[in-house]
Amino acid sequence: MYTKTRLITTLAILIVAVLVIVGAVTKAQTSQTNTQVVLNLENGQQYFGVPHVYQGDNYGTLTNQWPVYYGPSTASQYWSLAGISSNQPVLELVPAQYDLAGAMYWSETYSGGPVTISIIGTYSSYYIYPADGYTIYLFLTPTMWGISPQYNYSIPFASTFTPTTSIVASPVEGEIMMPQSSTPYIIVQWQPYWQISGTAPGATGQWDIYIVSNTNGNNPSIGPSPSPNLGSGRAGWDGIGTGAFQPNPGDLIKITVTYDPSTNTLSGVATDLNTGQSASFTLYLANYFTPPTSGNYIFGVGGENGAYKTNWALLYVAMTTSIKPSPLTTSTTTPATVTVTTTSIVTSTVTSPVTTTVISTVTSPTTTTVASTTASTVTTTSPVTVTTTVSTTSSIIQTMIIALIIIIVVLAAALVAVTIRRR
Repeated sequence: MYTKTRLITTLAILIVAVLVIVGAVTKAQTSQTNTQVVLNLENGQQYFGVPHVYQGDNYGTLTNQWPVYYGPSTASQYWSLAGISSNQPVLELVPAQYDLAGAMYWSETYSGGPVTISIIGTYSSYYIYPADGYTIYLFLTPTMWGISPQYNYSIPFASTFTPTTSIVASPVEGEIMMPQSSTPYIIVQWQPYWQISGTAPGATGQWDIYIVSNTNGNNPSIGPSPSPNLGSGRAGWDGIGTGAFQPNPGDLIKITVTYDPSTNTLSGVATDLNTGQSASFTLYLANYFTPPTSGNYIFGVGGENGAYKTNWALLYVAMTTSIKPSPLTTSTTTPATVTVTTTSIVTSTVTSPVTTTVISTVTSPTTTTVASTTASTVTTTSPVTVTTTVSTTSSIIQTMIIALIIIIVVLAAALVAVTIRRR
């Protein structure tokens, strides 16, 4: 009887062990993510990770004067506006002038699951208040433009200040650029003017969220309308969330926005990395936005000004998406050497204070060519070691599971034999 009891106990333990291992493997397979670094200028780097295009907006009209890339040799022009001595590269989205916007866009394959865009930005010049912050673009499907050189600075769009378009949105927003797209898309704006000086009944935070439709490129609409929190006369969710802060010139501002299709929910947090202050929001989109299917989409990051002016810039952009694991594959690590070509601009001094730096060409591997009225181009090639890891079900775990199943079968047979012998 003792032998029978011991066999039953051992059998139960092994069954539990198999279930635990299978559960762990399943969780590992379903929780895998992939992070694509789009831009990394931190610590003096000059890394542009994917093909991309730029668009500048000057009071509703196309311009190629911004965004502007300041490399190590010209970055002091940007930082000196705040009295900072630095050669840290930046991608300036907009200069500190009224009613402007600028953005960079890239393409990504989306296979479902949550998607997160993270940026680190800063500014060095402003007027009265730092406004109007950064915008994150999610799930554009353009049919009149794309991510290729011929569309650089040539994207069909309209904006909140386009003279021929009357758009009623947030009372605190600035010049927001809305590109053409065959389907509705999401714009998330962190607006530091909210709660610092701009207030309205029903506004609790620093975030504006818009569902944008602009199939023709020149006649956008913003939803929901009327605004769910501000009511008649406004559109979108305006000034939502909790917390508020106003960054200082030179502060690093980290913004992370996540969309989860399983709950159709948006969330975001903006943090001043120098002071630790933050502002956040969580928003259920309900039937105002339909979760996108798998496919290729365009995403973007922009900056804008309105009645106040700030030279918003980027140091880092990354995008994290879920990846679907392939079954019965082993973990492999493949070292590869990739040549990253970067272009630095050395701009000579001219008598008039005009330095126009325009990024005009994007290739893969990424070559960013910046041209100015008086400039010379220095191209450097640096080797970068990239390690790619595919991590799904390992052959070792598979072997363990098979072995445990065999042991369970053997013990079960032994248990049956003992039972028969006892009888």
